[in-house]
Amino acid sequence: MVNILVVDDEPMICKGVATILKQSKLDIGEVFIAYNGFEALDFIHLEKIDLVFTDIQMEKMNGIELIENIFMEDPSIPIVILSAHGEFEYAQKAIRFGAKEYLVKPITPPHLIAITAKLLKEKEERQQHFSNWEGKRTLAEITSLELNYYLSEIVTGTVHESEVPDIMEKIGNRLSGTQYSMLVIKLFLGRGGIRDEEITTMKDRSLLKYAALNIIEETASQWNHLVFNTHNSTFSLLMQIPEEEKRGTLRINQMLMVAQMIHANLQKYVNVKCQIGISRIREGITQWPVIYKEAMESLTWGETQKDHYMFYIEDIGKTIIAQNLTNTQVDEANNRIVFDTKTYIEGHFCDKGLKLQDIADSVHLSPNYLSYLFKRVMGLGIWDYVTQLRMEKGKQLILTTDKRRYEISEEIGYESPEHFSKIFKKHFGINISEIKQTGP
Repeated sequence: MVNILVVDDEPMICKGVATILKQSKLDIGEVFIAYNGFEALDFIHLEKIDLVFTDIQMEKMNGIELIENIFMEDPSIPIVILSAHGEFEYAQKAIRFGAKEYLVKPITPPHLIAITAKLLKEKEERQQHFSNWEGKRTLAEITSLELNYYLSEIVTGTVHESEVPDIMEKIGNRLSGTQYSMLVIKLFLGRGGIRDEEITTMKDRSLLKYAALNIIEETASQWNHLVFNTHNSTFSLLMQIPEEEKRGTLRINQMLMVAQMIHANLQKYVNVKCQIGISRIREGITQWPVIYKEAMESLTWGETQKDHYMFYIEDIGKTIIAQNLTNTQVDEANNRIVFDTKTYIEGHFCDKGLKLQDIADSVHLSPNYLSYLFKRVMGLGIWDYVTQLRMEKGKQLILTTDKRRYEISEEIGYESPEHFSKIFKKHFGINISEIKQTGP
């Protein structure tokens, strides 16, 4: 059975969609309702969610921001946009950021049920599709041996401005923008496949490699890109960043999102582990060798932290590289980062609309890498820590004050008393009304 989350700031829309889904013949367990993006993220953190329906225009956090945050948590969750007439441009952008479909309000029950059934079926078929990797040994068209060699030569050398027209012609003008980033994906092919077996022959290793290439290609298919093989078990993904997304954290999070999706899909569909190095976003084809070098530096940093899979060049820090710190010194530096993170959270956990991005910005790291460091040092996730602080504060206020439930929920950062009650019951296992009877 699957769990579905419906997000809309219009209660009637939420309840209507939930009712239609519950009354359908689909194999649905729970339909959770959130009235804004922040409530939605609480459900993502606390429940197993298989499918999300979300409004595109909401106060405090719009649908695009919600999609971005969901993909930082779990890029495998399918998302459907609920849009009004005139919001097609937003819906298109949402689809580029990973949304699977969009429905125009008012939504008819047959259409809603059909879309839900389609996405749930696609999720199941995708598993079967990628599981049929055995026997496939066809390189994708854009990674022909000639073009693969050509791209490898470009990124491992230098590019002069005068060479750009010839390069564009050689690659068939597949990339037409000016902003680029590079992901270098190192595959661990010692074991894998649908049965997650040890890979002992060159044939099986080669087949698994091409299966991984197909997954990388399909994952990146919504963006202009080129994939090529730079080392025996390493692929480079050159991505063009859309012009309208070249500023702010949005463009960086896009690269992190793609990396997370690649990692998750490789693990899920062919049991292949990988590490991914990510460059900055730079302007111009002449910068391709630079971003390749940055991605490789990021990947090299991953060799010192084998329990993580994704490394962005800005997270590494020039100081750590330049000083050539020992493992002990690196651990001390990481502990300081986590201490600073805890200090920020403890001063802001009651803020309405607190986001993982806000916390990461406070220590100048990407959300993914900070989440990894925090869990490694603290033994629990960042949002688990935020929820723990909120719940303890809420419990204290219930037991020591006469404040009403809506006053307490407001004070500890929740939009509604109903949502606070749900999280409280999930965290402590008892209702708010029972806590006064049981005491501390």
